[in-house]
Amino acid sequence: MGTVMRGPRQQPADAGGVSLSRPGSQPGSVLMLLAALLLNLTVPCAEVSAQPAKPSQSEVQAVYLFDFAKFVRWPAELPAGSLDICIAGQPAYVDSLKKIVAGESIDGHPLGVRLLQHPGDEAGCDVLFIGAAAKERLDSLIAATASKPVLTVSDIPGFLDRGGMIQFVLIENRVRFSVDLGPVTRGGISLSSELLKVAVHVKPSGGGAP
Repeated sequence: MGTVMRGPRQQPADAGGVSLSRPGSQPGSVLMLLAALLLNLTVPCAEVSAQPAKPSQSEVQAVYLFDFAKFVRWPAELPAGSLDICIAGQPAYVDSLKKIVAGESIDGHPLGVRLLQHPGDEAGCDVLFIGAAAKERLDSLIAATASKPVLTVSDIPGFLDRGGMIQFVLIENRVRFSVDLGPVTRGGISLSSELLKVAVHVKPSGGGAP
């Protein structure tokens, strides 16, 4: 089956002083930009500082959700229309994401953001973030999107063990992520090797050690 690789956005966006993409950037710069994101977008400490406030954890994760979408190879038959990033259990992400994706498109698909409030709302999602407030719905949401081209992401502990694809983790006060390629493969999508290079852990589709 053919695949469509979502290309990088063309306009620069600034989050915490880090440019996530630049006009005319070369493919080889992707890893450098992601590394800059990892090093500079950190969860703020409680200490009072004269320096400008760092982005919050939710803001950092919202930026990641947008960037993840750019490094997914989606099925070639992806329907026309918007590419939707859906949020379950984390309403605060919606406003942040809407600002981030305003006017943006990936491979000709405008980006949409919506909050899941009722069973079945996950239909049509391309990226699904499941927040801690939706923990009780976690298994049902994973079951509803299993074997479908939906990138599932969460910061709920043990998310990968329950069938999720990408899990946010905090390491030395920085937001990082781990990946399980098993459900990714079963969903009929794949992740760019550039994205996998900056993951802290990648579980191969066959299981076992990376």
